[in-house]
Amino acid sequence: MISFDFLGIAVLLLFLGLLIGFAAFGHRWPMVLRPLRGFDELNTAIERAVEAGERVHLSLGTGSVIGSDSAPALAGLAMLSRIATATTMSDKPVVVTAGDGAMALLAQDTLRAAYERAKAGERFQPISGRMLGPTPFSYVASLPILISTEDVSVHLLAGSFGAEGALAADFGERQEAFVLAGTDDAQSQALLYVTAEHPLIGEEVFAGGAYLNVGPFHLASLRTQDMVRVLIVALILIGTILSTLGVNL
Repeated sequence: MISFDFLGIAVLLLFLGLLIGFAAFGHRWPMVLRPLRGFDELNTAIERAVEAGERVHLSLGTGSVIGSDSAPALAGLAMLSRIATATTMSDKPVVVTAGDGAMALLAQDTLRAAYERAKAGERFQPISGRMLGPTPFSYVASLPILISTEDVSVHLLAGSFGAEGALAADFGERQEAFVLAGTDDAQSQALLYVTAEHPLIGEEVFAGGAYLNVGPFHLASLRTQDMVRVLIVALILIGTILSTLGVNL
């Protein structure tokens, strides 16, 4: 048990060391992200919505802050900080919805910080961060009303979703909005793949901060993940070769 704990701590320290190192010195080595059509077209869609006086909507899903399903919603909050900055001077700034009250409060705080960075704190409206419903289907049932009444033309899903995620994406498609959707559940990803115009597959939802250039730590996290993957593959290959040669570790 002691050796297992030591190994876990060593891996954590390695990960943190790589993350901090890449964040501090990563700018010296240019990073090229593989093209993701959804993120490539997102900025254009937001600019078009701002110019047309239409609304950008970001859904943080139905997960809670303290649950194991909070990770994709926290990734969505990272995306929100950049999206909010791009829409602060719009007649219809971004609106954020969640199925959890604490998550809605986090959305409001993220919006407030974005407005203050843009020197437009007086334009912040707390109702831009809303809780629509305490259960998955009560939350989704409220989305059609919001999408139609708020004149939403950019519909983003970045949070924890179950089967209700397919309905959430379909409502945006029926409104003929730009729909970008991602979550961490494999079965929900399969549903989003056939309902959303721009689905995010696998861990792509967690790369949103890097693709939207939110900050150096988001880019550093992708570099760190790739480095850890390389190390794991190298260890597996070394272990396989040693095992083939009859060397017992």
